[in-house]
Amino acid sequence: MGITWMRLAKAGLGVVVLTIVMGMASKAYASCGSAACFLLTGEESTVHQEGALSVGISYAYTITKLQPGTSGLITAVDQESRQLIMNEHAEHRTITELTTLDVNYGLTNNLTLELLVPYRHLKHTHIIERGSADTGGAGMYEAFQDSGIGDVRVNMKYSYLPTLRSLIVVGFGVDLPTGNSHANNINGTLQEPSLQLGRRAWGIVPSILQSYEIIPHVLDQFASISYQHAFTGPGSYRYGDVYVLSGGVHWIALNKVTLTGQFNWRYAVHDEFTGSLARVAEPGDNSPDCSFAVVSPCVLDPEIKRRPIPTTGSTMLAFSPGITVAVREKLRAYFFVQAPLVRDFNNNLVPDVGYLAGLSMSF
Repeated sequence: MGITWMRLAKAGLGVVVLTIVMGMASKAYASCGSAACFLLTGEESTVHQEGALSVGISYAYTITKLQPGTSGLITAVDQESRQLIMNEHAEHRTITELTTLDVNYGLTNNLTLELLVPYRHLKHTHIIERGSADTGGAGMYEAFQDSGIGDVRVNMKYSYLPTLRSLIVVGFGVDLPTGNSHANNINGTLQEPSLQLGRRAWGIVPSILQSYEIIPHVLDQFASISYQHAFTGPGSYRYGDVYVLSGGVHWIALNKVTLTGQFNWRYAVHDEFTGSLARVAEPGDNSPDCSFAVVSPCVLDPEIKRRPIPTTGSTMLAFSPGITVAVREKLRAYFFVQAPLVRDFNNNLVPDVGYLAGLSMSF
């Protein structure tokens, strides 16, 4: 039975949901929607025998930038003033480097505890304070960067075998608010939630993985679906729910080389914030309540209430080829490229081609 389990577990390799932390936020300019958010690599199907341990580390690099034909003007979130300000930010680019430590330990022969610890390095450029008379309405350029531990995820994975050629792994993860969320911008005020290392909120991530050996030891099919929900944080900001559906095949081309092809679909709901609503003042505004030279931003609705943020949320479809090499008996290395096919990020920054490399060692 142990040999059969190992053979079927191998059939599931090629699947994982690496979540940023993932915090990396659901907004495009916080870099989620990138390879680090939902590329599948092979660790999610790792369910160990009791007492067995594996340790993996991965590195993901992604650039998000303006899509042709979009202005990059987004709604700013002023947490201290409890206000949403439409068109206050003009986004330029984000470079995200994400290094993730992935530890799996078998509690029983079917139940494995997984710990995901992300380390983020973020570089972001944009224009803030648009519409302010102090900046002549043009705004102020900011090159923001930050690095540190993001939100840690604790995940439980349970596996069972419906048939001799099938494997199903059910997971349930909890995101811990461990990442720093108090970084300031160049004005000394609290930075946008999506540019923080952590969400400052708890979250849950249920998932299910299925794999099937089409040709034993040669060709395997896999599919995975997950759902991420973040609870409202102390700053009255809540990240939108995220749905991820992935599927593909991997082909054992050589004794130690596996080639993978997969499609990844991700849908993120608008983020929400409790505050009033305003917009930046433009040079043509000259009314008493909205004057470019006197009043900015211009209040549209002073009521403090929960509102969706229109320039958050996204839909993305990507194709992700990859290669996995068995370097030694218990050590494997992998490299994946994620190429976006469809990108709708509501006038926000969109991800370019992403790259992810990693190592995994079992003991």
